[in-house]
Amino acid sequence: MSFLVRSLVVLFFILGLVEARAGVCRWSLYTSRPGGTDMRSWTVIGPSLLDLRKVPVGSVMASSAELVVHNEQRQVDCPWPQYPMLREEAGFKGLELVDGFSNVYKTGIAGIGVRFLSLDLFKGVLPLSAEYKNSSVSTYGNVPNKIKMEFVRTSRDVAVGGVRMNFSINYQINGWNAAEIRISGVTTFESTNYFSGCTGIEKLNISMGRVLATEIGTQNRSFNLDVLCSGMPAGTKVPVKVYFDGSSDGAGLLNVDPGGAEGVDILLVNDRGVRLPFSQGNALAMTWMRSESKGEIYRLPVVAEYAKKVSQKIRAGKANATLNYILEYN
Repeated sequence: MSFLVRSLVVLFFILGLVEARAGVCRWSLYTSRPGGTDMRSWTVIGPSLLDLRKVPVGSVMASSAELVVHNEQRQVDCPWPQYPMLREEAGFKGLELVDGFSNVYKTGIAGIGVRFLSLDLFKGVLPLSAEYKNSSVSTYGNVPNKIKMEFVRTSRDVAVGGVRMNFSINYQINGWNAAEIRISGVTTFESTNYFSGCTGIEKLNISMGRVLATEIGTQNRSFNLDVLCSGMPAGTKVPVKVYFDGSSDGAGLLNVDPGGAEGVDILLVNDRGVRLPFSQGNALAMTWMRSESKGEIYRLPVVAEYAKKVSQKIRAGKANATLNYILEYN
């Protein structure tokens, strides 16, 4: 009698173990990789080169082709009646939303955000979620299999260049992490439509040093006026010109601030000895120097020295002056 009791206890324990295992969502035995609760992962490569269209902020500038994730069966079993309802979710890990957008994520390039679409059974803009009744026969998980990337204009200024794709789409069903889709590769964005413009790289403060009246015209200082032009394909050379604004009595001559030294100007010429212009009609061309990650660098070399004013006595004192520059570009 005692032997029979022990046998029944063992039998109940085994049945209970089978019941617990059956209550877990898992990949179906009928998929190409049978059974198991392991999280499956696939990797797709994003587009290598895209040309950005001219569109308003919030609109799509470029799209990838349809990206096929895998060719596997996606049947999963979430046993009924343990799971009378099923909840699917497809979302992201480690992505940051662009301010002001609900489904557009940062790419790392100014003005360009990315949005993901699922094109098959689980259809729509990611992230997606759905809840529906379970089947007592079988369940097919809607792991996204065909996806598309849309690149959205997110600001006035749009940069170009390359970005490394490092995105992950996670798929869950009833809290089980069933699958992950990794998007990798490097996508280069090009455009002739989003020339953001040119701007100075830094505010220059040029020290002329201490100069004796007898040494005026014998000492000079050389410096470079550099500007950055962004929003163009690397190596693009647009015509950039510059002219100047300040207190001046003529081309290349900058008056010093009142209340200091008298009888002197600051003479400004480029590296070829041409006086810097103070009128738009005489604007000087800047020279393209190189491409950088943020855009194209243009330069105007400048030489500055003190010069005597005609028919005015020199008086010692501070000889400071301010010069502004105005850029022209197409």
